Amino acid sequence: MSKKYSKESLVNAVKRTLDSKSATKHYNVPASTIRRHRREPSLNVRLRRPSYLSNLQECYFVGLLQLLPDFDFQVTCEVALKLAKDYFKSLGISNTPGRKWLFSFVVRHGDGVKWKRQQKLERIREISFTEEMRSNWFALLENVMIKHT
Repeated sequence: MSKKYSKESLVNAVKRTLDSKSATKHYNVPASTIRRHRREPSLNVRLRRPSYLSNLQECYFVGLLQLLPDFDFQVTCEVALKLAKDYFKSLGISNTPGRKWLFSFVVRHGDGVKWKRQQKLERIREISFTEEMRSNWFALLENVMIKHT
């Protein structure tokens, strides 16, 4: 049996009255996958491992990641994992997202988020951190502190 199967094959295998072994032979979908979807009808039909988040929760998380560049944050692997960990915790999901989860997430939503590879901070500072930038940053910080006190 090959590892890939179509979404249609999975849906048909789950809906038919055949036992999971017969459905496996007929639709070329793993028996364990058929049984899992029959036990938990609320599972999303995905071709890879099940996600911890629902489609709506993933759309919300994508929206959050899309907002980051507007506030001068770059979406790196480390930033996305930290935010995902906090998001999972806020939803009451006990699993901790890791790099495998993030890779699957990127496969599903890579086009919707502007991803940035992390660069060494020392090199960035060397090239772009000028005296003018430093003084502007402290002026901005002072304005924000005055505004919120």
